[in-house]
Amino acid sequence: MNISHKKINILASCLALSLLSHILFLYTLRMFGTYTFVAPVNHTQAVMVDLAKLRENSAPVDPQKPREASDEGKSPQEEPGEKRHGAQAGKADSPAPTAGPAEHVKLKPADSPTPKKQKIDTPAESSQPASAPLPGAARKAATAPAIAPPLRTAGEFLASKNEKLTYAISLLGLPVGNAELEAKNENGEVRITLRIKSNTAISSLYPVDDVVETRHIAGNFLITKIKQQEGSFKSDIGFTLFLRDKSVFWIDLLKKRSIKESIPTSDVLDTLSGFYYLRNRALQVGTTEMLHIYDSEVYADVPVEVLRREKMRLPNLKEVNTVVVRPLQQTAGIFRRTGEILIWMTDDANKVPVRIVTSIALGKVTADLVSAETTPVDEKAKEK
Repeated sequence: MNISHKKINILASCLALSLLSHILFLYTLRMFGTYTFVAPVNHTQAVMVDLAKLRENSAPVDPQKPREASDEGKSPQEEPGEKRHGAQAGKADSPAPTAGPAEHVKLKPADSPTPKKQKIDTPAESSQPASAPLPGAARKAATAPAIAPPLRTAGEFLASKNEKLTYAISLLGLPVGNAELEAKNENGEVRITLRIKSNTAISSLYPVDDVVETRHIAGNFLITKIKQQEGSFKSDIGFTLFLRDKSVFWIDLLKKRSIKESIPTSDVLDTLSGFYYLRNRALQVGTTEMLHIYDSEVYADVPVEVLRREKMRLPNLKEVNTVVVRPLQQTAGIFRRTGEILIWMTDDANKVPVRIVTSIALGKVTADLVSAETTPVDEKAKEK
């Protein structure tokens, strides 16, 4: 008796646990929404199609356009190149599986699948041959927007692959800082960077920390960023020159203002690019070169006078022949100058600027070249 009572208790406990687990499972299902369990979908049965009925109900065919012969083993509704499904995915010569008595169905006209609409060519259209569809790559090339050719090239500004010039800056004959002028030709994209920084002694009285960067994009855009600190003056501006559209977008990040305006020519450049463009010109004494410069929110024509030829001695005591030029720029420019600016460049094909003299509020500033690093263009890569 005790054994039978134990078995009954165990069985009752199992039933209670099973009932409780089912209740918990159903309650969990309610948390995620309503579930409907149905029988699995039966596989599609093979259907015998009465081709005579289907031909009678098909759309009329243009008599001027011969009907294309269908591939062997394809049904009338199957377009050329379509994939076959189910039992028809096998060999083309294999017959369709025969259906049983209950599965042998003839489609009535109302039940027959609607044939795809065919375009009836008009006489004008049918006289012209239909063009073959373009391949994927050719279709993308045909639909892709045409890229405008570059208005400016890297060779107009930089004859080498990389150039880095270092200058010692003096004020009234006393050393006050240094400057680095670096230009790169990266796969046809010119990047020019100028950094000017005062030394420790002068920084306590008149700190100077200027960074100017210019990028030439695809020969149609110039992007310039100018960040300056000279004494109490601070500035963080930038502008983009749209050469092909003859427009400029200028923004002042500190004062939170911007402008967009048109410019009269697509030959416009920023000050740094104009400087490098001048170096690649054939300069003749007594002539004037004209630059189109956008600087300090202003577009202006800047005449550059070629004054004279002059010998000068570099800090390493080497004597070089130079040509002296004077840009007649009305805006303050990069150095926030107050007077004229004179530039001494080597009188050769490179026209390396070896000395720059200008005036600021504190006095006369001179920048003398102390080192130059140049990487020439790889002629073999250039030919490729």
